[in-house]
Amino acid sequence: MTLSELITLYRAQAQDTAEPYFCSDELLTIYANEGQDEACRRGQLLRDAASPLCTVAYAQDAETVALDPRVWQVLQAFANGQQVDVVGADEMAAFMPNWTAQASSAKQPTRVVTGVTAGRLHLWPIPSEAGQIKLHVLRLPLKRMANDNDRPEIRQEAHPALVEWMLYRAYSRQDADLGDPTKAATALRKFVAEFGEKHGARNEQWMRDRDTHAPGPIA
Repeated sequence: MTLSELITLYRAQAQDTAEPYFCSDELLTIYANEGQDEACRRGQLLRDAASPLCTVAYAQDAETVALDPRVWQVLQAFANGQQVDVVGADEMAAFMPNWTAQASSAKQPTRVVTGVTAGRLHLWPIPSEAGQIKLHVLRLPLKRMANDNDRPEIRQEAHPALVEWMLYRAYSRQDADLGDPTKAATALRKFVAEFGEKHGARNEQWMRDRDTHAPGPIA
């Protein structure tokens, strides 16, 4: 479905078809993008090893590399074609206590460490030569839908469920004409049936960093 079709389906289901609309096309575009982000966070839907964000160059003696903010979790990593271990900070500390304070160098890293610096991977050992890391990741959508013909990146059979998020957000507004907690709850329940329950940012961070020593996931 295109963005235009998502909005049309929303308007038909919400009976929001007469101008002035209760929800503008601009607001519904925000809701549609928000719904796709939620779907990817809940269902871990977008796996990627081919997009440009999956290739990260590093310089000689680089201690860290930056992750694209759309990367949700690193699943695998390869340094110059050789697979390296992806480990959390606590696992790395168990392997080598005080590893951040002990300089260690090699031609290329054999481990990338998550959970030390937000938005970055630490390289161990520190590479003595420049190179690149190829990543296999879970990620958020590459671009926001903005134009009528833009399409969600998730699989097409899941597109109609994004309208349930749009309905949920619309019915949740503090609006005497459109606001309806019962309808909002029904739409959210249908969205959850398709994409799963919300993990929450803390749980996602715990999964992303593989950190068994940090506070555990919230039930």
